[in-house]
Amino acid sequence: MDIVYKKISEDMLDEIIELFIETFNSEPWNDNWTIQTSFKRLHPIVLTEEFLGLSAYQDNRICGFVMGFFEQYCDEKEFLIKEFAIKNTDRGRGFGSQLLMEFERRLREKGVKKITLLTLKGNLTEHFYEKNGFKTNPKMAFMDKVI
Repeated sequence: MDIVYKKISEDMLDEIIELFIETFNSEPWNDNWTIQTSFKRLHPIVLTEEFLGLSAYQDNRICGFVMGFFEQYCDEKEFLIKEFAIKNTDRGRGFGSQLLMEFERRLREKGVKKITLLTLKGNLTEHFYEKNGFKTNPKMAFMDKVI
């Protein structure tokens, strides 16, 4: 499985948005993303000063991407993953784990000590991150309130 990795740039947003919509409008999320709302979500992330994103291709076809930005925390550099998507037809084939492994390698080269993210609890996405070495932080909670 020959995968080619490319650093994400603003001019790649169209294909990233297409994959984002395909992924997150499907199971388990079943969201209602459009081109416009996806652009409003992803474009500001790409424009962030500390942005880094990596896309994965096989046979010149995008099969996944990961993106977010660096954050300073005391004397350490951390990375916050904002979005991670694998093409629906490529899920379960190892693309996600390989992409994450390559991304982690690049982050280590940049001196990153920790990666953080939010994901849906209790489904395949949480399991994916657990099998790739992520742990639930018992000191932190993601909470929300509908008003």
